[in-house]
Amino acid sequence: MINVALVLVTDPQRSLEDHAGLPLLKRTVLAAQKGGVEEFIVTAPKNSEEDLKRLFSGDDRICSRINWHGHENGDLPDRLKGTSSEPIMIIKAESVFDSNIVEKMYRPRLDDAAACVAVRNTAGATGPGHHTLKLDGDVVVDCNVPDASFQTAGLMLAKHDAIKALATSVANGHTDLYDLVKGLLGTGKVRTVDVTNELCMEITSQETMRESREKLFDRLGLTTDGPFSVHVSRKLSRVVSSVLVRLPITPNQVTLFGFFMGVVACWFFLQGRYWYSVAGAAVFYASIVLDLSDGEVARLKFMSSRYGGWFDSICDSVVFGGILLSAALAIHRDAHMSNVLAVGAVAAGVVLICSNLDFYLHFLEADREKNQPISTMRIVANEDNFFLSLLGFTVLNKLLLYLWIVAAGTSVYLLVLIWELIVFKPSGRKAA
Repeated sequence: MINVALVLVTDPQRSLEDHAGLPLLKRTVLAAQKGGVEEFIVTAPKNSEEDLKRLFSGDDRICSRINWHGHENGDLPDRLKGTSSEPIMIIKAESVFDSNIVEKMYRPRLDDAAACVAVRNTAGATGPGHHTLKLDGDVVVDCNVPDASFQTAGLMLAKHDAIKALATSVANGHTDLYDLVKGLLGTGKVRTVDVTNELCMEITSQETMRESREKLFDRLGLTTDGPFSVHVSRKLSRVVSSVLVRLPITPNQVTLFGFFMGVVACWFFLQGRYWYSVAGAAVFYASIVLDLSDGEVARLKFMSSRYGGWFDSICDSVVFGGILLSAALAIHRDAHMSNVLAVGAVAAGVVLICSNLDFYLHFLEADREKNQPISTMRIVANEDNFFLSLLGFTVLNKLLLYLWIVAAGTSVYLLVLIWELIVFKPSGRKAA
């Protein structure tokens, strides 16, 4: 756990700019907080301090302590004047990074190095803030070398003594991490962590702002996404999410809207006629896109919660079960098949249970042996296949057959989930 991070506001105007639904400085602080930072010392010009403070006023997402230090007094913040064996994270306020980068920075031991800085390879890049570093392995050996291609990426882990050596630069705040690296080369070794393939970069222009936003949206998918989600649904949901994050709307409100669309899809299936069912499948897919968007909005706005996950799971399962039951009721009404109601009820009920039990198991850590049948079942029993199979059988006008297949398949899947819950004893919970 990193106790303290020093946040350098070098461009207050840019720190206030919107970046995928959050001001840039707030995104930086929330990402670092999620990475484990417990206390922030923000150095900012006095004339912009009040505007920056308002970003965090009344925001219950901010759990870490935030202390403010104006540039004008030209001295180190009191919190950094003492002696400490713990390194300090220095973060450029105008940067974007995944929260896991904080842990990645903290992992290597500094030992004989004064600091460790995140770098990325941006060969050929030019423009403001594009100062280059020459490396020998993972050690910085020179700065601003014409043929060098590595540049600072917004984060530095420094020993307490190293920060003291840079007291004037740190206190005044009129510096980039590049300047701090340059200042440390004469006093100690500076190691690097290559984050070229990660989301970790300084925002120095509108071009880098666009690049970081694209990378941010590209990383919104989940490891549980099926091929159809990856190549089709996620592309649509990201377009929707890019609009929703700019609105004063919560992820749970997006979930609720998607649920209402799912209810509309149930109404279409309940009508029973062919084109109503096809329209119902189309509306159901729209609700699926919104179902993906609610999670994306939650991750973009740092509003993920276990309650939100459960609410999403319950809404999804009710819609899935509702569509099956609506189709069964329509077939029973139009074709007078008495057994179809029982089949539809079984299919709807088991889907309701499986969906929520599957979600619950995702929160549990279990030691699983390789090549267990559960892996294959998880691949088959997902939202992609539910929709695609529903669409296919709807277009072929074979919804009765579909109900039988779902009732049988999900009953088997329920047994597998129960077996997993019993045999693979959970050892802990994953983060929501």
